[in-house]
Amino acid sequence: MRLLGKDKLLRLVRTDEAARAWVSAWVAELATANWKHAADLSHQFPNARQSEPGHFIFPVCNCRKEVCLQIAFQQGIAVVTGIQ
Repeated sequence: MRLLGKDKLLRLVRTDEAARAWVSAWVAELATANWKHAADLSHQFPNARQSEPGHFIFPVCNCRKEVCLQIAFQQGIAVVTGIQ
């Protein structure tokens, strides 16, 4: 997966060490992911939930934050749309 919008993760990385470690591992996993369907993502990240078609929310470790991601599976592109 090609990940766009990494700059939005900076706010999260600055919160604490656990969030920084989570973001680093998460970005590395996305870079090697080859998801073709939502089920592929759910298999790799069972805690992620789909908010609407193509939009997913990933809870971040124990810091009560979530990363919102929009995914175009056929194109192999994921976009960070926000942090909540």
